[in-house]
Amino acid sequence: MDPLGDDAPCAAWSQHAAELAVPLAAELQAWPESPTMDSLVADGYLQRIVPGVFVPPDVLSSALRRALLLGAAIGPQLRSHHVIAGESAAWVILGGTPPAPARLLTPAHRSRVAGVRVAHASFSSGDVETVGGAPVTSPVRTALDLLRFADATTAARCVRALLESGHVTEAEVEGQLHSLGHHYLTRTAHRRLEALLTGTASLAPPAPAQEAESGAAAETGLPSAVTR
Repeated sequence: MDPLGDDAPCAAWSQHAAELAVPLAAELQAWPESPTMDSLVADGYLQRIVPGVFVPPDVLSSALRRALLLGAAIGPQLRSHHVIAGESAAWVILGGTPPAPARLLTPAHRSRVAGVRVAHASFSSGDVETVGGAPVTSPVRTALDLLRFADATTAARCVRALLESGHVTEAEVEGQLHSLGHHYLTRTAHRRLEALLTGTASLAPPAPAQEAESGAAAETGLPSAVTR
């Protein structure tokens, strides 16, 4: 097979991702946002991947498909350093309804994607895994990010699902939290995890925003190597 061009869906991530994404991208449907589209999504006929880009729900049948369709939906704004993270990583791993907005992390300080929340972060060697050539935060890193930065309800729901599905264990999450020491919001994460494990998960207000749509920065304090 001849190498695909740089403009192929997901080519920014890898040639492997592009080869897998090209046939999947044909399933994407671009429509202007409207009350009609909201109704089609609410009634389950379509799923919104990013604003203005939709797919039939049965297309999102695997983690590989979810990851690559998100990259293809982002389109030419996708960069090699964009990592699927937070609620979007939990969705890739677990399935369900695509989160709005989609979430990416990047070690780059300036990165903008229309309709997507992109946050600045650094990564340790085990924080990123590849799914069909697409970089996704590992289940344990996903759980940590949710416990620290997501709103309490979303964090409880997603982390509980990661635990119950066996993608992470309590010991893995607790161990990684302890390794963070006194980094920002780790105490919040400890409290949330304890409440989740004891069945008393709090519906407290969201943690202070660490991400902003179209490219605000949020430093996690972790080492800076990104693995793909």
